[in-house]
Amino acid sequence: MELLANEWTQFVAAPSQGLQGLHAHFNKHRYERHSHDYFVIGTMDVGASKVGLGRGSIIAPAGSAMIVNPGDAHDGSVYSEQGYTYSMLYVQPWVVDGIANELELNPDRSLCFTRPVLSDPDIVAGLQTLHRTLFQQQDSLALEVTLIDALKPLLSRYSTHRFTPQEEHHEPRIARVRDLIHASFASTLTTEDMAQASGLSRVRLNQLFRAAYGLSLHAYLNRVRMDSARQMLRAGLPAADVASAVGLFDQSHLIRRFKGCFGITPAQFVSAHFSDIQYGRR
Repeated sequence: MELLANEWTQFVAAPSQGLQGLHAHFNKHRYERHSHDYFVIGTMDVGASKVGLGRGSIIAPAGSAMIVNPGDAHDGSVYSEQGYTYSMLYVQPWVVDGIANELELNPDRSLCFTRPVLSDPDIVAGLQTLHRTLFQQQDSLALEVTLIDALKPLLSRYSTHRFTPQEEHHEPRIARVRDLIHASFASTLTTEDMAQASGLSRVRLNQLFRAAYGLSLHAYLNRVRMDSARQMLRAGLPAADVASAVGLFDQSHLIRRFKGCFGITPAQFVSAHFSDIQYGRR
């Protein structure tokens, strides 16, 4: 297909439903190491992608479903010669927990999914239907019903209670550095600043921090900056001002980092949030 010769992305948002969608084709694009505060759930339509997840990597082939839990560090790259086309859904945890509660799956704890790649035709078909419904901008009731239909079998077959990390992962020295990043992400932070805050060597600090949060110091800082950038863009702040406010050099720097995390540009993100369901295309 000539249409697939170049990279393209299409993004939609339905904030009231806790749902966003990405439809994209990539030949060269690489996702930086990052994590999200929401579920990433979707299908691989054409080609294959290599996803670095935790300490290993997985291949997501055409016809499979992919799932990344909130907080799980991951990256992504092209694995097949023709690139890959995929249909992704970004689902807020409160949506998943709400449906799970109705299924009586999680009376007191949040859920996560047990397998990052699934070869389950029923699951794939349900997710594809949900993705089409979101992009067709149907009314909220149609979207809500389709969302429940897609997530119900996924939760019933492949979910478990979320594991709570041990306290040593959040011991005070590491927590101080995390708090420093959240408080000072707009400043020029160095590893020496963070090492002094923790009382650890730079090498040891990065090792322990990665063990606790799944990301290096730099990748975690970038995640905090990009999460803040999303909030500012939603509030209507111009992209150039957002770049400065989150500690980046300029707007082009923001675009590179934003696309490295989310696969889209800040302009597409803003366009999709003008109304309850609206899409932006690059």
